[in-house]
Amino acid sequence: MPKYFGTDGIRGIAGEGSVLCPKLSYKVGFALASFFGTGKYVLGRDTRVSGPEIEAALVRGIKDGGGTALLLGIIPTPAVGYHTIGQKAKCGIMVSASHNPPEYNGIKVFGPDGKKLNEEQEGSVEYYIDNPSAVVGGGSEKEYKSARKEYLDYLCQSVEADLSGLKIHLDCGYGAAATVAKEAFERLGAVVKIENYSLRGEKINSGCGALHPNYVAASMKDTDSKLGFAFDGDADRVSVVYDGVEIDGDTVLYNISKAHKLKDGVVVGTILSNYALESTLANEGKRLIRTPVGDKYICDLMYRHGYNLGGEQSGHYIIFPEATTGDGILAAMFFAGSLYKGGKLKAPYKLKLLPQKMISLTASPAIMYDAGLNDLIKKYNEVLKGKGRLIVRMSGTEPKIRVMAESEDAGLVDAALAEFKEYIGKFRG
Repeated sequence: MPKYFGTDGIRGIAGEGSVLCPKLSYKVGFALASFFGTGKYVLGRDTRVSGPEIEAALVRGIKDGGGTALLLGIIPTPAVGYHTIGQKAKCGIMVSASHNPPEYNGIKVFGPDGKKLNEEQEGSVEYYIDNPSAVVGGGSEKEYKSARKEYLDYLCQSVEADLSGLKIHLDCGYGAAATVAKEAFERLGAVVKIENYSLRGEKINSGCGALHPNYVAASMKDTDSKLGFAFDGDADRVSVVYDGVEIDGDTVLYNISKAHKLKDGVVVGTILSNYALESTLANEGKRLIRTPVGDKYICDLMYRHGYNLGGEQSGHYIIFPEATTGDGILAAMFFAGSLYKGGKLKAPYKLKLLPQKMISLTASPAIMYDAGLNDLIKKYNEVLKGKGRLIVRMSGTEPKIRVMAESEDAGLVDAALAEFKEYIGKFRG
């Protein structure tokens, strides 16, 4: 079991005496330089208050390990993957806790291919964190001032869409999307209203952004705009609003697929993807292939087989080879292009989703070994057999247990989740 890495990098409360402190950040930088060797290391960050301190500690570690730190500044996570490849860097590092609250921060790591590290690579880095080698020194750092512009140019070159006259709302969640999103859509001709675009890390994701699409939906009320996008702190995920209503992630992915030439007719999803997505694709002679939850698992499968579209309900969408990780801005541009043709915006096709609900409760990972919980899982796996699905898992980014139930029988879904909620509550007590 990993000691530091979760499903999306290293993450936790930031600051002295907390999980993600400067001391650990230095060790991570030094470990990465020890593992990957002498060369360039590109670093980006979102707007969080703790970002500069963590970045500075990482840079010190990289320099002591003999590496050259190339600072991209405040920029979306997918831009780090893009520049890692473009700069032929040893690895890329993003300082961000993605959708988490302002007090959190994280360290996401990309290999030289622009992809997030696999579990074997993470294990090797963890070894170096706990078993540091001798200091090499002699490293350096410099700013990469054209990083934002180059990434912006690439985004616009990657999307063949004319959005001239399309009115859209963007909620940047006080995060990194604010450095790119508005200009990207305007270059395609859209008329953009932007919300929460100041770079105020103390407010990142607070009542706005991808986890709060109701914010952008409310801001669109009483306007003639029908399409809105809300990004999380590092802009690797997006929530979509159409005509005042949030569009679920499976429906977003399906609509992108309708306007995308799929490799082998395959869309890659996760174990949480609604059965409606799978069945609708099957009716068109296409396939949904599922992975564990986490965009790095989707990406890994896509790259190994050459599939070019994948995503998960949470708002991570991967469009390959244009992006090597989830890119909320790129996905939003593709989604808008799939609906806006000849100066007219059509309504998205809506999947007939099976009733699916999830609860998320604070808990220790030890709960997954509890006999009572496992008996409850066995019970509902049997009850739902042939009628639906049950997924119980620990979050890879927060100390929470997540329980998802899906069935044509909505009452059965509610009953299952109610029993799990009651049991987990007692366990916590």
